[in-house]
Amino acid sequence: MEAQKKGINMKPKAIIVDIDGTLFEEVPGWTMENDLWWVEETLKMEELTVGIELMKFFKENGFKLVFLTARGQTCKKNTWIRFKKAGIDHLVDSMWHRPVSWNGVPPVDYKRFMMKRIMKKYDVMFAMDDSNSNLGMFKELGIKTIDAKKWW
Repeated sequence: MEAQKKGINMKPKAIIVDIDGTLFEEVPGWTMENDLWWVEETLKMEELTVGIELMKFFKENGFKLVFLTARGQTCKKNTWIRFKKAGIDHLVDSMWHRPVSWNGVPPVDYKRFMMKRIMKKYDVMFAMDDSNSNLGMFKELGIKTIDAKKWW
């Protein structure tokens, strides 16, 4: 309470973590028409060990893990199933899936919009992602980036 009176930033330090291409192999070919097929395919994705271990390192060092994915709401159940299978479901502090109303909107636009909300709650230190456009957007926001393409 005293720190807040002095104007010290008391927001928890956080890491933004993408899922597909960052923690798990990516399932290519999503369209609105084949969404149900794609959602089922996400259960078969192999883990990307470097991304998962890096995420665990951040968690062990006191960072909050905020998952910001362009996966749609229809994939939320399978995301949790796959996280549980990988043994990382307990590490999630917050998870944001793209609402159905954002289908067809470029992932970078959705993530940019959500970052405005997330940054009100968290002091975002790093963002882990595999998309060049998303990485560029995070840099524009002053967030240090970790390029997941380096561990494919």
